[in-house]
Amino acid sequence: MALFVQHGHGKSDKIDAALESTSVEGVIFGARNEKIENIESCVKSVRERGGKVLFDPQFHVSTLVPANDRFLPDYPYYKVGRTAADFVGIKKLAGYVKSTLDFQLNLAPDRLLSPTVIFDSFESNWCQTALNLADASLDYHAGLAGAPPLLLSFVIGEQALSSRTELDAFLDQVTSWDSLAGTYVILSREESSYSQRFDPAHLAKALYLTYVLGNINGFEVINGFSDFCGLLHRCVGGTAFATGWSQGLRQFHRRSFKKQKAGGQPARYRYTSAPLLSSILLSELQQIYENGKLDAVLSGVPLDALITEATSPEESDWNGRWSELHHWESLHRLENVVGHDVSESINAMEEKIVAARELYVGLAEEGVVFGQRTQPEEHLDQWSEAISSFREMASL
Repeated sequence: MALFVQHGHGKSDKIDAALESTSVEGVIFGARNEKIENIESCVKSVRERGGKVLFDPQFHVSTLVPANDRFLPDYPYYKVGRTAADFVGIKKLAGYVKSTLDFQLNLAPDRLLSPTVIFDSFESNWCQTALNLADASLDYHAGLAGAPPLLLSFVIGEQALSSRTELDAFLDQVTSWDSLAGTYVILSREESSYSQRFDPAHLAKALYLTYVLGNINGFEVINGFSDFCGLLHRCVGGTAFATGWSQGLRQFHRRSFKKQKAGGQPARYRYTSAPLLSSILLSELQQIYENGKLDAVLSGVPLDALITEATSPEESDWNGRWSELHHWESLHRLENVVGHDVSESINAMEEKIVAARELYVGLAEEGVVFGQRTQPEEHLDQWSEAISSFREMASL
């Protein structure tokens, strides 16, 4: 099992329930959404339930304007409105690293996560700043006796994955560090809404990044905010992946960390279908039920009982809480495709993609109408194309 809860706003008892269901391994806490006076008790609660703990300092929010930083200003390592000029000089970088890692040391997490900044190109000054912070983090960590292993954090804009040449140069730099234990990688997505769509050229390079770091070089790779695509990363060498309860915690969008105008509609209830490799609307599940195909799309996890024991999906007690817990259960079940061999794991995932595509076609023939965000010809075809491109890149 290698699935983490991506922590955020409105946790209530979601984390405790997820850990007690044994569908997740631990939690990646996000500083922005937890009061500093509560974080120690939160960590203790996870420990008491046998979960692992990571703490994302979310240092990268300091460079966003206007930042939606919530509780971050209370943390000693954070300062809003940092610009490029604030990252000039070894002493400054060393100071950021020390304050960020020292705070985490007091929490005694299973892994330390380095401070970083967001970048949109591997040739940008911001990428160099991220590498400089990573280098400074390795230097400081080397002098910490008995400290947990350090994972270097990188928040990479999806558009950076346009160039294979630039990606290779970045990987050459990262893999040159002898003391590197692993990385915590977040992709800042271009897709504006929650869906399983992913530009295949970008996804292929994202998988290649995980493959080079995790499989070729043997580093620990944790893919944050990766949701369903985390399964693909696991297949190619990722150690673990994370997803949260809300759509904003399942995929990373920069806008979530910048102040926005109030408004919007509450998210509609969803059902995560392992056979369909997607999270569909409850209304879509109702259509499937009315066409006598409910069993074909069920995930085969304990919380399915809320649906199967009711007269119909829409008449069940399904709500946001059950949907969230069911999502982790379903992703945990899907992870059984991951083996020790990359080619075998990818083959198994491709078989699931083919089966999902055939199921979608059959449902459409029965008259089931899916919304635009659930259309199979998009995310399944994109995943297939990305896997094919990844195989060429990795010579598999």
